[in-house]
Amino acid sequence: MSDANASADLGSTIAALTVAFLFVTLVAGALLDFNWTQAVLLGGFAGAVAVASAWLTERRAGGD
Repeated sequence: MSDANASADLGSTIAALTVAFLFVTLVAGALLDFNWTQAVLLGGFAGAVAVASAWLTERRAGGD
């Protein structure tokens, strides 16, 4: 893997983490009426799942 691809993969992984965390946290806290501690924990879990999914998808697509 070239450095440019590694950088792009890291960027997309960080983007997936950030978007999933923010979206799930805001929805859980504001719309579903969880307290904010629970909302942040749910957002963190969603972010971890998003990163794992991105990693597995990249691994399958790369044939590793």
